[in-house]
Amino acid sequence: MTPDLRVQQALATADARGVRVVASTPEFDTAEAERVASLFGARPAGVKCPAAHFACPFGGKHVAVVRVEDRPGSGDPLAFRFLILARDLYAHLGDPFAISDRYPVDWAATGPLPELEWPKEVLPERTVEQLDSILKHGDGPLLLAAAQAIVDGNRVIVHRDAPQDTLVRELWQLVPDRTRAERWPASFAFSDELGFHFAAGPGITAAAGLATPLTEEAVRDYPSSNYELNLQIAIESGDRAALRRLLARRTLDDTIRLALYIVGFALLVAIVFRFVL
Repeated sequence: MTPDLRVQQALATADARGVRVVASTPEFDTAEAERVASLFGARPAGVKCPAAHFACPFGGKHVAVVRVEDRPGSGDPLAFRFLILARDLYAHLGDPFAISDRYPVDWAATGPLPELEWPKEVLPERTVEQLDSILKHGDGPLLLAAAQAIVDGNRVIVHRDAPQDTLVRELWQLVPDRTRAERWPASFAFSDELGFHFAAGPGITAAAGLATPLTEEAVRDYPSSNYELNLQIAIESGDRAALRRLLARRTLDDTIRLALYIVGFALLVAIVFRFVL
């Protein structure tokens, strides 16, 4: 079944007066966009945000891929570009950075905006060469450990005073497809209220009611486990088949659901045989 390829879009600004949606497609949920932009957090004094990205749930059936930038004006305004995708389309793609890069931003737009559409194609397959370059030229130990922590269901916050687009883009290339569909990254944020699974930001503290995130120090000391080790081996040995299997692996939730289905089916078979025999 082909997923819903429609992509809604909107622009919002945030300053001392609050958050306002200034341009959007028809029927866009402005209240939800204003809520998300507000929960992104208040900018600390003196902190700049030249360009950052994050992804998060948007209502019950959609995902927001958001680009955030400083804009000229009094009060240090921030601008938010929202791209809203159906959850099944986002699950097929999984890379919010590639999604955002597909569509240029016109920050001067106001009023009605056209609805966009994702082309009938998947994103390019991640290659051994691409991931090998990431590990060699990026912060390999942090990236591998953070990928394992996220696969294990942890949240991670690293303290940075500037957006970390490159770091988080590289990390998201190391995370399995199905995990990427259920985890929310932010290359910069001013609060933890949106429950990101990996976020960089200045002095972010854990939000009440959410699982306590790991610090960068805890991630760097995170014990090596199967996914991290096998991923590194596949990349360093150039094993393309092993890499494909790792990136296509089930999530923990998938495994639990499969186990429940098997148990349920076994109980059903037992009940049927009991009455038949």
